[in-house]
Amino acid sequence: MEKNLFKIIAAVVLSVTLLSSCNKSTDTKQVYADSYINAIYNRAGVPVYSIMHTAYSFSKLSSVSVKGTLSPAQTLTDPTGLGLSFYTAVDTTKYSTVLPSPDTFTYSALYGSGEAVTLTDAVPSNTLPPVQQLVATATSTDISLTWNANANAQAYKVRIFNMDPTAPASIIYESDFLTPKDAVTGLSIPYSRSNFIQYSLTYIRFEVSSFIFQKDQSTFDAVSVATTKNIVGL
Repeated sequence: MEKNLFKIIAAVVLSVTLLSSCNKSTDTKQVYADSYINAIYNRAGVPVYSIMHTAYSFSKLSSVSVKGTLSPAQTLTDPTGLGLSFYTAVDTTKYSTVLPSPDTFTYSALYGSGEAVTLTDAVPSNTLPPVQQLVATATSTDISLTWNANANAQAYKVRIFNMDPTAPASIIYESDFLTPKDAVTGLSIPYSRSNFIQYSLTYIRFEVSSFIFQKDQSTFDAVSVATTKNIVGL
């Protein structure tokens, strides 16, 4: 259950992050939509892929649906119930080892007033598997997070979650976008153990997302996610 819950929380966090990155204009009825290839590891540790859809507005929407030229229509989920942020419901059974074909998607958004908005977004065939060798290692003073470089990644983002089953799962840290030095150099980031003094390290999970941007840092062509199972050295 923890793995599925973690993926749901991560998807919600990503949606909120993207909404906050959009520049609010005087036209508050603008809708921002993005479709991208999402990659995770399955239980066997093999990269699997699916297409995710997201839509945001600073004015309340009553519903959002999306349809591809190669795929049927689907209604997006409103996780917060506020009508501002919609995304594809997380379903790990729909992920495949086969990279999705390029496609163009049409979004149909409906405001509470009945006004409809239609927009499109294309998904190219970009390969961005999750990072490899993601390890969190504890010393007496720090927890060092390391991973191998993802050759196609334009940026990374680190999130730290508290998955203690005695309390609601929550995110306790989120980095800015981290720009890789190059396509081959691995990354290593130390986090002071004092930052986790109020948590049980047994339930701390580190997540590293890799990104290929579409136009800027608010829209993507591909996003992949890898997560630590535990902290080494506790």
